[in-house]
Amino acid sequence: MSGKRYQVFMAPSAHRRYKKFDPLLKQTIKEEANKLSEDPHRYEELKGPLRGIRSYHFDYSKTQYRIAYRILEDKKQIEVVLAKSRESFYQTLRRIIRSN
Repeated sequence: MSGKRYQVFMAPSAHRRYKKFDPLLKQTIKEEANKLSEDPHRYEELKGPLRGIRSYHFDYSKTQYRIAYRILEDKKQIEVVLAKSRESFYQTLRRIIRSN
């Protein structure tokens, strides 16, 4: 597929955490999130109460990170719900989903 199909944006909850990351990690997250725009359906959808959310994995500085996102098909958008290291990622994601 050539070119970007989906516009990527961050939910306010994701952006609050993102602002606290170091500049190099921010840049890496941007680059990794932009990869999603080409084929967002490629990554596995989560199960149970997290259904509708997909998880993308990448490594940064010897640490595993995850990007949780929703595909808004009607608007051709990807909403990044959470970008965080793997540690307690799913617990944090459940808290975010419950509060919305």
